[in-house]
Amino acid sequence: MSHAARKIVISHNDRLGLTLFLAIVLHALIILGISFSSEDTSKPDIISTMDITLVQHKSDEAPDKADYLAQANQKGSGNTQKKVRHREVQSKPSPAQTQGQAEQNVAATKVRQTKKGHVQVLTQQASDIKVSSSSKDPDKVRTSKISAQELVRRSKEIARLSAQNNANWQAYSQLPDSKYLYANTQRREDIAYLASWTRKVEKIGNMNFPYQARRKKLSGNLIMEVTLKPDGSLISVRILKSSKHKLLDKAAMDIVKLAAPYARVPAEVLDGRKVLRIIRTWSFTLDNRLYSR
Repeated sequence: MSHAARKIVISHNDRLGLTLFLAIVLHALIILGISFSSEDTSKPDIISTMDITLVQHKSDEAPDKADYLAQANQKGSGNTQKKVRHREVQSKPSPAQTQGQAEQNVAATKVRQTKKGHVQVLTQQASDIKVSSSSKDPDKVRTSKISAQELVRRSKEIARLSAQNNANWQAYSQLPDSKYLYANTQRREDIAYLASWTRKVEKIGNMNFPYQARRKKLSGNLIMEVTLKPDGSLISVRILKSSKHKLLDKAAMDIVKLAAPYARVPAEVLDGRKVLRIIRTWSFTLDNRLYSR
């Protein structure tokens, strides 16, 4: 026997009722704090950790039963019977070796108290000055054994040095303003006068070459300074660097004196100065000649 299929119709009220039912169930779960989890919550959560102690000193032999984990073996030591963990975060570094100064030998000192309550400090080294101070007031008593004659002598020496310095300064300030000519001069006027002056000295020197130097076959170089007035007359001549032969040094000075006076010094050469100083190197050769360079 067959029956005709009945069509199931869900009305608007049915849908509304189902929605209300699901909403009530959801709110009840939230309020009551009911949750679902696939994990077993019967056991408490445990966080796995590893505590490692860093040790400063190591030992080759491992302990029978270790109390702590460390990066190296170390047997217990210290001044306590209990198990105590090191409290410092980081061990102190080992003291570094530094260079120092060797111990110096210092002269031994002696402290001696006199009858009047003064204290004298004496060293092993001899000294002509002794300083003593009172034990009651060391700032008030300071005596030194210096005789009156020594004080007078020192005062005179200071006065003499002061006067000598003043005299030297006055002599220096009174020196005339000088113009210098050297072998490496560059001005045309200076070169012309220096060449003329040198030719005259060389001519006189070769005409009057020292006989003793020729006989002894002496040779050498010397540096000589010649000072002239504006009119060409000779003021002074001196040796700045010796030839190591007094005979040659004296001969050079005699030749310059013998050749004087010289030509008048042009105003262009003096350039406003009062005297002219010529510095040249002179050579006495083994072939009995004198020349400047």
